[in-house]
Amino acid sequence: MKKILLPLVATLLLAPSVYAKQLNLGHAMSLESAAHQGMVIMAEKVKAKSNGSLTIKIFPNGQLGSERDQAEQVITGAIDLAKINGGLAESFEPTFKVNALPFLFRDIPHMRKFMKSDVAQEMLQSSKGKGFIGLTFYDSGTRSFYAKKAINSPADLAGMKVRVPGSPTMMQMVNLLGGKATPVPFNEVYTALQQGVIDGAENNISSLVEMKHSEVAKFYSMDQHLMTPDVIIISENAFNSLTPKEQKILKEAAAESLDEQIKIWDATDNMNKAKGIKSGVTFVEVDKAAFRAAVKPMIDEAKKDPKLASFIDKIEAL
Repeated sequence: MKKILLPLVATLLLAPSVYAKQLNLGHAMSLESAAHQGMVIMAEKVKAKSNGSLTIKIFPNGQLGSERDQAEQVITGAIDLAKINGGLAESFEPTFKVNALPFLFRDIPHMRKFMKSDVAQEMLQSSKGKGFIGLTFYDSGTRSFYAKKAINSPADLAGMKVRVPGSPTMMQMVNLLGGKATPVPFNEVYTALQQGVIDGAENNISSLVEMKHSEVAKFYSMDQHLMTPDVIIISENAFNSLTPKEQKILKEAAAESLDEQIKIWDATDNMNKAKGIKSGVTFVEVDKAAFRAAVKPMIDEAKKDPKLASFIDKIEAL
């Protein structure tokens, strides 16, 4: 009898790992990025909370394709999760356009208050029925322009080909400021800058340094036109395949990882600015008023859409 029971007990003890569900999570960032480190924490929390019955495998550095490729794969169910730029998300659900509006957030604390708010949860669920939903936002700091010359005012952008993600709103912003918006996949920006396919780009300091863009763009002009949180999205097919308990675990782990990711972001961003200065990058303080005035029509226009206006009003009221 004991001979029969021992293998049975061993099988039951091994069951959580043997029969574990694995979710695949892709992103285009480096291993050093705060986003990747936040996702590692999320994966660890999911495994711990589920006693190993639910796990997440992370594929960094664009291994599963560009951010757009990965987003499209999430929607079709080819991969389970992806971390994408918040502006890119509007290509698949117009509500996310709100986060790509320039100068919407008053400052970083305002943006972070939004990311943890009921308004954020409402937005993350707004794509339900379109193949994906959002799990959490991640801090991606403030976005500014960088190039081989300083951008002190919108006039300096005149005629410049400026890389943007595949976000219609971000393209409109660059065009209003006088540049020529040029969509380029994130993992191709270095080569595009190096070969002159684009004249500049816009992103946060950590992307400038971690992706080595600072080697080919030595001026970072701090107009801080955008504070667009990244978003982790999950395929509805994958989410619906989970039990209610597993869904709860995943949501909790995502929310808890945001708190840790913000701490990592602050430390990483400060470190990367110091690295940038050491490598010869000039950080240029600019008067934001002219930039803000040039793109104000974008918020005015967005407020004409009742659904977008509702989110804008709620965010401004936070």
